[in-house]
Amino acid sequence: MTKRVTIEALAEWLKARDDIALLGHVAPDGDTTGCCLAMGHALTALGKRAVVVLPEGVPLLYAGLPGAERVVATGNPLPFEPKTALALDVSEGPRLGEAGMRLFENCEHRAALDHHQTNAGFGELFVLDEKAAAAAEIVVDLIEALGVKLTREMAECLFVAISTDCGQFSYSNTRGNTFRAAARCAETGIAIDRITEHLYRTRTRGRTRLLGLSLADLQISPDGELCWSRVTEDMLRRAGAIREDKEGIVNYLLEMEGVRVAVLAEERGPRSTKFSLRSKAPINVATEIAGHLGGGGHDRAAGITMDLPLEDALERVLALATEVLAMNP
Repeated sequence: MTKRVTIEALAEWLKARDDIALLGHVAPDGDTTGCCLAMGHALTALGKRAVVVLPEGVPLLYAGLPGAERVVATGNPLPFEPKTALALDVSEGPRLGEAGMRLFENCEHRAALDHHQTNAGFGELFVLDEKAAAAAEIVVDLIEALGVKLTREMAECLFVAISTDCGQFSYSNTRGNTFRAAARCAETGIAIDRITEHLYRTRTRGRTRLLGLSLADLQISPDGELCWSRVTEDMLRRAGAIREDKEGIVNYLLEMEGVRVAVLAEERGPRSTKFSLRSKAPINVATEIAGHLGGGGHDRAAGITMDLPLEDALERVLALATEVLAMNP
């Protein structure tokens, strides 16, 4: 049976165990990547053996974070056989991916730490704070509960995690503790100007071309409240871009005047489509749209992966989004 516990209880649980695999979700973002890396540093400081395992490895955008070079892509050989697994920023087991879920389940001891409201809990025990803007907020407290000093390396990973998951402290999920956690990171002396320039003020040519192609494809409903666009395999080839270059495009759609729901459909093969959803209050895209189609996430930011060709999947998502908008005049 899965048990919901406090940060302090999870800290004691970790102290009593070793050979720990730190697992992130598929299509790793800044939060899951930063949390896993920071916990890797913290557990090593405690004298534990720990390894970070991420699906597809570290995204290029976060490859410069301290410890990123030691991350193992899910399914690849590990430096030791893990006995303990800790999933970070993972809303449910399947979000670990097939290989990640096998690794998690094969460990004798299993726990999770998360902030997604759709998380029902998995593993032996889990920590959940649905009000946290990022899982990294919780990890900052966990490191303190472990009795480990927050180093500059940990802080850089956690600041990136917090900043990216709350839209540079601009999303509605930003709360007082979000700033307090970020301040604790800043107090270690991390180079915030360098970090934010890399994250938000530098863009590759491929990423820039892909943004242009996707925005040129955008469409808007007659009432102007629903905006959508695509990222196709052809667009990626034409732009010379990689998959992670699509991150952030959906926010441009939502920023258009009058738009209340934004949908970005990414072609992931002939019969698979991944969606990024964004909304403005009071519409909850996690429960009102994503949750009905096998996805999940946060009130204003959610995702779905559907085993359908892009146009068929997009038709279903847009139909549901239109219904939700009609119910939220």
